[in-house]
Amino acid sequence: MIRFSSSQRSFIAAIFLLLLLCGLVYHQKSDQSSFSISGSKGSSKNVPIGDCSVDLEYLRSLGFNHSVEYARWNIRVTESKKFTEFSESLDVPVPEFNRLELDTETTVDTLPAGQCPRTVKIEAPKRKAPVDASHLMFGVATTIDRLDNSLEAISRWAGGTKARVIALVESDASLNITQVMEHATELDVTLQILENDEEFLDRYYRLTRIINELRDESTQWAVIIDDDTFFPNMEGLVAQLATYDETKPYYIGAPTENMQQMASFTYMGYGGAGVFLSIPLLEEIDAYFDDCFEFKDHGDKRVSKCIYRHTTTKLTWDRHLFQLDLNPDGSGFYEAGRQLPLSVHHWKSADWFPVNIVGMSQIADICGHDCQLQRWRITDDWYFINGFSLVRYSEPQTPEDLASMEQTWSYFGWTEDDSYEYSLGPLRPRDNGKLSYRLLDAVSANNQVRQIYLRQEDEWFYDEDEPENPQLLEVVWTLS
Repeated sequence: MIRFSSSQRSFIAAIFLLLLLCGLVYHQKSDQSSFSISGSKGSSKNVPIGDCSVDLEYLRSLGFNHSVEYARWNIRVTESKKFTEFSESLDVPVPEFNRLELDTETTVDTLPAGQCPRTVKIEAPKRKAPVDASHLMFGVATTIDRLDNSLEAISRWAGGTKARVIALVESDASLNITQVMEHATELDVTLQILENDEEFLDRYYRLTRIINELRDESTQWAVIIDDDTFFPNMEGLVAQLATYDETKPYYIGAPTENMQQMASFTYMGYGGAGVFLSIPLLEEIDAYFDDCFEFKDHGDKRVSKCIYRHTTTKLTWDRHLFQLDLNPDGSGFYEAGRQLPLSVHHWKSADWFPVNIVGMSQIADICGHDCQLQRWRITDDWYFINGFSLVRYSEPQTPEDLASMEQTWSYFGWTEDDSYEYSLGPLRPRDNGKLSYRLLDAVSANNQVRQIYLRQEDEWFYDEDEPENPQLLEVVWTLS
């Protein structure tokens, strides 16, 4: 959750108007820059290892119906009991694109001689069964349609783990809760939906009481989230929580990355990163529920205010959790090559920085959780960030560059230049000459993941080599 003062809202409105005017004159050559937040729209056909054919129907299913420029990498993954870590480089070539015509009756095309991609081999850890997270109860205040829209993302971290998800939604007889529950069952998500007529922020705080009432003897942690909170590595999250003593009062989370914003709104756990309450603390604040319910502030701030006013517990900032208040471009965070975060936020919000989080996570089916956002060097200026992007920097990257995070987002009008250095530093300036191919779609089936990366429009500089047709890189991962 995020909040602004009246002066801050006026500033943001002015910026929004400016961006809107710019958008009226910004010409887009293709309309395939968006993605489905409910999963892949593509094919489940497998690509044989070493095959030179191109599945044109898959590309058409993504909305490409005319000419495209296409390249492919084939990567063969072998599980190893002795696996320790991924290498820093990936032995694939810089993509060479071939034109494909999609406005035909043909369903399959063949790459020309000499352009058939060789298969690159890597090792990965052996796959594991979903972690047991039955001691975690997650609570989310949302609407029934947003809940259904988020279920596939929720299933990527909660599915098969026995974690309980409590959704508090508005009462609306026209919406089919039974259908949403059936969807959750198909995805192996342990979901309970409760209806409530209170306004959203009241429903958010009421989750503290509901979880306290519905928990059982095995419950150790109450976790309050936003419906666009995502946990990329549930096994890692469970392991991290095990480092805390759940028998003591704990309030765990992460503030905003913007230190100036934190100064305006207090030091607290922001809901998008996940607010983790141990059961002893949950019981403490439940004794003051009526008093705290009347605070009438943002839900996550009510939680913090209740804890600070009625207990001696303070926030424990877990540096693996992220609110991600980065706007309008958070790509530098995802491309930083750092340890995989345990939580991310704003992934489906057009007002922030939307990310194909379901597509990103598909690669974990083949090479494990830590394969997500793994950054591989292709050349000194080309880097592949698995499940997110392929980028070519305007200059070769030095070790110092690679150790820092590119600040692709903008400062808010009231913040200082160093507002993000404490939370995300070291930082480096935005590379306005960077070329990016962003993940558009991914599909996982039959021990294979197929990813499609789409070249982004050059918004920051003129590139005389910018192609007339959409440029697509398909990366085919096959587990052998």
